[in-house]
Amino acid sequence: MEHPVGESWRRIAEGLERLAPVTAAAIRPAVAAAEVRRTVDAVGRPPPTDLLRWWGSMDGIADEGHHPGTPIPPFYLPLPVAEVRDRLAGLVRFVDEQCCGPDGTHALAAGQPSFGFCAATVPICRDVGGDLLVVDLRDGTRHGCVMEWSAECGYSEPVWPGVADMLADVADRLHDPTQTEIVEGGVLQWR
Repeated sequence: MEHPVGESWRRIAEGLERLAPVTAAAIRPAVAAAEVRRTVDAVGRPPPTDLLRWWGSMDGIADEGHHPGTPIPPFYLPLPVAEVRDRLAGLVRFVDEQCCGPDGTHALAAGQPSFGFCAATVPICRDVGGDLLVVDLRDGTRHGCVMEWSAECGYSEPVWPGVADMLADVADRLHDPTQTEIVEGGVLQWR
């Protein structure tokens, strides 16, 4: 089943404005298309359409020294588009040589867990400890899936089949009061 990114993001944004205004206010408006193109160029592989549509809807949450809540469960903040480039540039210096070949090929298929960072994954969200949600751009049937990555543990099994599925799930969970908790006058936390 296909989930329209725009509709899911609208549901999330409206839900956050109503339920968690502090979290909603921290989400930056979309950046110019040229900024997204710079990030796509830095990635070096075509990102899935659902990721491009999400980047066209918002520009993440900047790290401004406060904790505005986490719009992506269980505790992730969407990265600003420019920060995606910065994170990727820092991480590809330490690629997983068991996966990433010097010629740009990859020994592992999309969605396969591994330890080191793969240059064909794109950071899209971060938590306060530095762990990431990434979109996997390696070849394979799970191309475009969303996985968790941490420096200590590597990649998990895919959490969502893609960004559109992630946003649809978040939109549904946000409107389920058993899944969320609003603290400090408008900060979203996930249960």
